[in-house]
Amino acid sequence: MRRRRLSPSLPLLASFAAAVACRSQPLTEPPDVPTEADQGVEDAQRLPGFETTASASESEEGIERYYVPLDDAPARGPKDAAITVVMFSDFECPYCGRGHEIMGKLLERHPGSVRIAYKAFPLDMHPHALLAAMAARSAQAQGKFWDFHDRLFSQRGLDTDTLFEHAKASGLDIGQLRQDLERLEYGPEVSRDLRLGKRLGVHSTPTFFVNGRVLTGAQPLENFEVLIEDEMQRVEQWLKQGLDASQTYEHAIADGYRKVVFTDDRRPDPDLVVPVPLGDSPQLGPADAPVTIVAFGDFECPFCVRGNDTVESLREQYGSKLRIVYKHTPLPFHSHAYLAARASMAAHAQGKFWAYHDALYERKARFDEDDLDEIAREVGLDLKKYRKAMNGLELDRAIEVDQKLAMNLGVSGTPAYFVNGRPVHGAQPELVFRLMIEEELDRAAKAKASGVSSTDLYETLTHTPLGDAPGGK
Repeated sequence: MRRRRLSPSLPLLASFAAAVACRSQPLTEPPDVPTEADQGVEDAQRLPGFETTASASESEEGIERYYVPLDDAPARGPKDAAITVVMFSDFECPYCGRGHEIMGKLLERHPGSVRIAYKAFPLDMHPHALLAAMAARSAQAQGKFWDFHDRLFSQRGLDTDTLFEHAKASGLDIGQLRQDLERLEYGPEVSRDLRLGKRLGVHSTPTFFVNGRVLTGAQPLENFEVLIEDEMQRVEQWLKQGLDASQTYEHAIADGYRKVVFTDDRRPDPDLVVPVPLGDSPQLGPADAPVTIVAFGDFECPFCVRGNDTVESLREQYGSKLRIVYKHTPLPFHSHAYLAARASMAAHAQGKFWAYHDALYERKARFDEDDLDEIAREVGLDLKKYRKAMNGLELDRAIEVDQKLAMNLGVSGTPAYFVNGRPVHGAQPELVFRLMIEEELDRAAKAKASGVSSTDLYETLTHTPLGDAPGGK
């Protein structure tokens, strides 16, 4: 089991802030600038931006099924059950409470024939749902998942105190539970369930898959019974044809849809990993760090200020495990943004980009040309060289390369981030980044264990699909 470093995350887990960003019309194409980074830009240009397409095939006899692997999901009922119901659930959702009651009735009505499996799908609107989902995984590791699960659904409403009361009543090691939550020990597992649900078109809770056939919402018990009766007949035929009962579920879902894509959906693909060339952009942190965050920012964007505060907090928590790379996307409606980008690159030429960067963000997106000169003096720039650079064209070339890359990657607002090539829109809450970073630390560890050198990690990870995604390794 992973052992993660402690950090004061419980207050953070209790709430999700809305993600926000400065939005622009699609960035206009800057003039072609022949630089060494152009090859990397062309590489990225061939890739999808924040959306993707995929297809799947229908299963037997026109029955629409979905490929819903159980993996390490908690399940109650025999492994050779004729019917497996996978429930994507949110402990803070009252309709999931009703769905839980229905699942209990199915187990009573069909002993030995029905198996119920749990997948976490905590909704952003429920402030304690993610915390509860990770706590349930901790309970699973202690062998007490279902008792804890049932207690969470035993009453309306959920908060941190109630969660720990149920944990104590279930006989959990409370000290271990707290450590697991503080370390986000089971964050990657919950994130994996969420990605699977989104991949299959789940957007609300509860959502059920009965041998891979979907039912949305806490529908009447009779609706489940109709589907189960139909599936029982199909399973009976499979068994007569020689199917091993222990393989029933795998057989049922084998040809199911692996991914649902809505062509008009502009949300980021949760499975997307794209190679983002670093070029000569300013970098902070070791080159062999297991996690690299590429930030596309605008110094005059207030949401970039918020995002920068989050990145700084992440740097404090993860230290040498994290590398930050900064790329420029000054938006046209911010009157001093482009000039600020030029000034920061003039500082970069003197080895003081990050000092200038920090001083700019300390002004909270409120500055003018005089402030830019004042910052140059504050950070100790050679003012003669600084002014000469500000009057030249070299700074524009670097910024335009960043803008072209941002456009090719589908970046239409600021801030935008790529965590080892995985896109994050806007000034998302710190927890969103932490969950992704924890997953990436796991991916990096697996890559190194397979022989990838530390210096090749970024290149390898940004060209490798997520392991649980269709086509992943």
